[in-house]
Amino acid sequence: MYDAIIVGARCAGAPTAMNLARRGHRVLLVDRARFPSDTLSTHALNPEAVARLKGWGLLGRVLEAGSRPIRQFELHCGDVHVAMPTPPGEAIILCPRRTVLDNILVAVAREAGVEVREEFSVRDLMRDDSGRVTGIAGVDEHGDAVYENARIVIGADGRNSIVARQVDAEKYQQLPGLTCGYYSYFEGFDDGDAMRVQFDRNRAIFVFPTNHGQTCLGVEYQRHRWQALRADVDGHLQQAYEDVGLGQVYRKATRVERWLGMISPEWYYRRPFGPGWALVGDAGYLKDPVLGMGINDAFRDSDNLVDALDAVFTGNKEYDEALSAYQQQRDSASFMVNQVNYEFSKLEVTPDMVRMLQMMIVAEPAA
Repeated sequence: MYDAIIVGARCAGAPTAMNLARRGHRVLLVDRARFPSDTLSTHALNPEAVARLKGWGLLGRVLEAGSRPIRQFELHCGDVHVAMPTPPGEAIILCPRRTVLDNILVAVAREAGVEVREEFSVRDLMRDDSGRVTGIAGVDEHGDAVYENARIVIGADGRNSIVARQVDAEKYQQLPGLTCGYYSYFEGFDDGDAMRVQFDRNRAIFVFPTNHGQTCLGVEYQRHRWQALRADVDGHLQQAYEDVGLGQVYRKATRVERWLGMISPEWYYRRPFGPGWALVGDAGYLKDPVLGMGINDAFRDSDNLVDALDAVFTGNKEYDEALSAYQQQRDSASFMVNQVNYEFSKLEVTPDMVRMLQMMIVAEPAA
C-alpha cells in the first residue's frame, strides 16, 4: 500500500514524487516512457523555477548537464526592444532540453526513495464501493497486468491525462486554442546567450539557448495558418527569422533534429482533486505556450500539492481542507498570467502589450 501513486514522471510528477518521498512517504511513480525521453515543450525556466531547482538541490546537476545559464530575457515588438536582465545574485533563466531535465528529475526521485516504473501503461483506476479512487490497474514493461493500491492517485500525465478522464474532472474557465507552430534544434546559431521572444506580423518568434551549445528555434502562428505552415516549415521559419533581422545568423545555423509541430489545444482549468485523486501540471491546468509558463507552473503547483498531502498524511489537516487550499493557491497564482497569456496568444501583440508584460515581470519577485 503506497501513500501516493503518481501517473506521469515529468516536470509535475517527478518533483511531486521526490518531495513526498523526502518527507517520509511511500511513493510509486509510473510513466509510459523510458527516460531519457523527449516531449513537446517550451523549455523556459524563469528565475522562480530555477530557485525551486536550487531549493530541491538540483540546480547544480542541471547546469552540469550542459544547460547554459541565461542572464537576459529579451522581448521585441515593432520598435520596442526590452532587455530584462535577471536579478542580481544567482537568479538565472534556463532552457534545458526535456531529455536532460526530466531524466534528472526521475533519477533524483529514485535517489529519494521513490519506486519508479518506466514503460508502465495505466489502463484504469480502481475504486471502492463508495467510488473513491484506491489505486491503479496497468501493464508493466513486460506486458504483465499489475494492480497497486494507494491512499491517493495523482495524475501528472499531461493534457491527455488518463486520471483526469477516468474521474471526469470538471473543466472550467475554458478557452479555445488560437495558435499553431513548429520548433527544432540548431547548432551554430551565434546570436549571444539571451532568451528572446519577438512578436512580428501575427507571429511569435523564439530563440532559446539550450544544452551543449544548441539553440531551440521556433515560431508560433495564428491557428488558421496551420495547413500552409506544415506544407513548408523550412520556408516559413526562414522567412520569419529574416523578417526580424536574424536571417543571416539563421542561415548559418544547422538544424540537427526534425521539426516538432502542434496545434494549440483548448485551454482549461480542471478541478484538481476528488475522493482519492488529484491532478498537477498540465493534467489540471493547460494554456498556450506563448509565454513559456508551463514548467514554472508545474514546479509551483507540485510544491503546493506536496505541502497539502503531507499535511493530510501526517494528520494535521483534513483531506478536503488541504486539497481545497491547493486548488485555491493554483488558481489565484495563475489567474492573472493566464489572462495575459491568452491576450498574447492571439498574436496581435502591440508595443504597449510588451511594455505591460515587462512591468509585470519586473514586479514579480523570484521565490
